[in-house]
Amino acid sequence: MNTLPSGGGHPTWVPDPNRYMPAATGIHWSQSFVQTYAAGLNYQCSKLFFGSPDYPTNNFLVPYLGFGLTDGGNAPQETINPNGDIIIDEAWFIHPNGTEYQILFGGNPGVIVTAAMGVQFGQVTLPSDLPAWSVYGIRTVWHGTVGNTYIGGYRCQRHRNEKYWAAGDLASIQALAAANGASTADRDTNYNAVGNVSTSQPLAYGPAQIFAKGWDGRPVALVLSDSLSERQEIAASADARRNMGIVGRWLDQPDPVWGSTPHIFMGLPGAKSANELNTNALLRWNSFLDVVKNTYNGGLDPWTFALDQSGRNDNNATASTWLSTKTALPGTRLRNRYGAGTRVVGMTILPTMGSTDNGRTVAGLTVSTLWNSVSGTLKTVNDGIKASSVYNAVIDLCAAYVSDVDPSKSPAAETFPLGNAIGHPGNQDGVTTWDTIKLPSSVLLGARIQIEAQPGTYTGRTLIAKTDNGDGTADFKVQEVLATVVQDNAPINGHAFTAADFIHPALYSVLRAMSRLPQSEKLKFYP
Repeated sequence: MNTLPSGGGHPTWVPDPNRYMPAATGIHWSQSFVQTYAAGLNYQCSKLFFGSPDYPTNNFLVPYLGFGLTDGGNAPQETINPNGDIIIDEAWFIHPNGTEYQILFGGNPGVIVTAAMGVQFGQVTLPSDLPAWSVYGIRTVWHGTVGNTYIGGYRCQRHRNEKYWAAGDLASIQALAAANGASTADRDTNYNAVGNVSTSQPLAYGPAQIFAKGWDGRPVALVLSDSLSERQEIAASADARRNMGIVGRWLDQPDPVWGSTPHIFMGLPGAKSANELNTNALLRWNSFLDVVKNTYNGGLDPWTFALDQSGRNDNNATASTWLSTKTALPGTRLRNRYGAGTRVVGMTILPTMGSTDNGRTVAGLTVSTLWNSVSGTLKTVNDGIKASSVYNAVIDLCAAYVSDVDPSKSPAAETFPLGNAIGHPGNQDGVTTWDTIKLPSSVLLGARIQIEAQPGTYTGRTLIAKTDNGDGTADFKVQEVLATVVQDNAPINGHAFTAADFIHPALYSVLRAMSRLPQSEKLKFYP
């Protein structure tokens, strides 16, 4: 796709089909907490599906890491580590047609990933190129010693047929994978939940990133990121290509003029600009990203520009301190590493709200001086981002996100009317819990909804499974199983936030912001 005669298209793409570039959407670092191998469950297998770039790819490079990242607190420091090596028995590339091709590690089917520091690169070449814009799988089989700990980064997505099995020996885990039945019950708890090792959906081990040859020359983003890139969504709301969050979904849009943008998210929830590329946060760069550059790419980076979304967690009442902490990451540490000419595109920071009515109305939202993007500290910081010489260009993500009613605030549930429930859920005795509600089939799986349970009284639910009835309605399973009495045909709205901290936008707010951010902003990715 070259520049259009009208001048309205993107600059010419110059292909380099032998350069490894990111080839998977929906990648996650191992993170948050360690898990313990239980007796009879210490051989494990994950089956995950990713989206390929919008060009044919082959010669896949599939790295696995022995270390994990802190989630929150000191994120993205690489200090969540198992107490034993991760022993990969085998790994497989699953073609969209169902054929599996074995991933080899130096010609071997398995490899040991050293705890706390190891990185191992698997490789697989397909008989013919993977078609552009494919959804393909990676199936990983690994084991450890009962009682030892291990790490993971993936909450399997049931609606995308992802699986997580566990057994007591290799033959048994291979049999489970061959049968392709339901995930092992022990590995399929707390669906769509984040938290600690006891309250979160279990985290499956898998590839840290997937690279491939075939690059057609389009921009490729190295994203300096935190939870506002993707923590808005957990598992149940992921799209068909595993995308979650405003930034990942927007980058992956296959716009007819600007195309989709392959990307690598370097951060995770809680990441601070101050911590990235700093003490205890260098392994991803030294032992992973730059190994791809120097060992497999002949000195060429597997990205073309940096996109700096981070900075929310560096908030400070002194705007100059907040701003300088954010800009020091790309302006000093990143450019010192990759050169003064490294192109960096900035992004403005989203506000955090409070609420007097559980996020029901924009008027009921409250915003402190720190987070006010119209008259407070955040306005000063965002204005500073736009004016900063650190950035070659800036995308105003905040403007795409805030409410039309009051631009100092976010959207609220009233922004997203979804119709009415059909009848009522449960038997309405106020004692017996219910886990299913009938709604219009247009309501999206994975959404957090606000229900007017009784006139003027509201309750929330998260929709984690959907069965279409073929008559314009659908039955939804809910995550929060309670005995709430709900009036007949209760009004339903899409909740704007994932939780009562009013930090992370939920699905409908994610999609709204994504749709309001013009794809033409991708012009800023070019020199």
